[in-house]
Amino acid sequence: MPITIDGPLRVMTQDEFGAVAFDVMHHAFAIHQELGRFFDEKVYQNELCRRLGNRAVTEVELKVTLGEFRRPYRIDLLVDRGAIFEIKTASELHVQHRTQLIHYLMMTELRHGKLINFRPEQVEHEFVNTASTLAERRRFEIQNGCWERSHSSGEQFREILISCLQDWGTGLELPLYDDAVVHCFGGKAVVEREIEVVSNGHRVGIQSVRMLNPTTAFKLTSITRDLKGYESHMRRFMEFTQLKHVFWANITSRHVLFNLISRN
Repeated sequence: MPITIDGPLRVMTQDEFGAVAFDVMHHAFAIHQELGRFFDEKVYQNELCRRLGNRAVTEVELKVTLGEFRRPYRIDLLVDRGAIFEIKTASELHVQHRTQLIHYLMMTELRHGKLINFRPEQVEHEFVNTASTLAERRRFEIQNGCWERSHSSGEQFREILISCLQDWGTGLELPLYDDAVVHCFGGKAVVEREIEVVSNGHRVGIQSVRMLNPTTAFKLTSITRDLKGYESHMRRFMEFTQLKHVFWANITSRHVLFNLISRN
């Protein structure tokens, strides 16, 4: 399996998860009242697990693989083998916290999770749900924009990314796909390069870029609108560097667009 977790999971109904979440939040409110709001995440995570007893497990490892590529993730708290809770100590919950939890739900094919933030004066908590299945996320359409198969590095980039998506499905965090491509092209030491930025003949800085070869970069995005605007800014970016080509893949839930942007 491309995504694995230690031990079996149980998919809960919304009502079942609601009952578990009610119990968990009872303890969360009590912990916040007794310990206050200034400890690190790990303290609240461990104390919550202790109070839940053998119903709960912390730091549950998820492994995502593709060939020799390995990427581990850790779920903060898993209760009754089917309820995921992510523990935060942030000023407030942000979209990246929700995105992270959806990422875990998709990887485990569970449907319901909850964020718990202990830092505010009152415990902040939020349900996060997804109905997306792995089978659905593997049903994507490949679209080829301005693509030239004569570029061997571009074809390798395309094949690697399609393999990732066929295994893991769409919808996961973009850095996961990005890291898999970097790994398959030799790792960060090979792929990540700093290139000069030149304006009117003057060197105005350097920019970190992920390169497939000395003149060609790659970019992954998950844009749902204004692709033309993004391409326009990418072309402007290229004008001030020595890049000749950028292989660009845009991943959405139903479509994967491959495009080659070349210097005019």
